[in-house]
Parts: sequence; structure tokens; C-alpha cells
Amino acid sequence: METLRTVEILSNAKLTVLAVESVSLRHNRTNTNCRLYGNIEPIAIIVRSRAGTYALDMEAKPVNLDQFDLDARELQAIKATPGTY
Repeated sequence: METLRTVEILSNAKLTVLAVESVSLRHNRTNTNCRLYGNIEPIAIIVRSRAGTYALDMEAKPVNLDQFDLDARELQAIKATPGTY
């Protein structure tokens, strides 16, 4: 199972910084054991400020927020109109 999630890194009166992380879980079952493996990998940083919302990949190149397959409610909250701070 692999999914994306956002985690708030910093939030103050001027800006909010979120990390977009890829989370993958795998399991291996044998007759006597069950093992669970997990991996969390950052793939982008989202910065929200009064000037707008920006996303950067891990190489600091701009990316479009729509390319992330985030939960619709979560993506809508990220794209909310700036200036609500």
C-alpha cells in the first residue's frame, strides 16, 4: 500500500510549511511469522504565505500541486485562499 500525506513542519503568522510524504507499507507472511515493513519518504515541500501557495520538489524545483494524488479535502485545504492568517 502506498499513499501520500502532508505533515505540517512550521506554522506562524506569516507562513505555513508542509511536507508531502510518500508512505508505503508492505507485509510478509509465512507460516509462523508476519512482518510489516514501512517507508516514509519526503517528495515535496509546500509553502503557504500571504503571497500565495508554492510547491517545490526535493531538488528545489517548482512543481504543480495538482500532480500530487492527495485526498481531495486535504488538497482543497492546502489551496485555500491565502490571507487567512
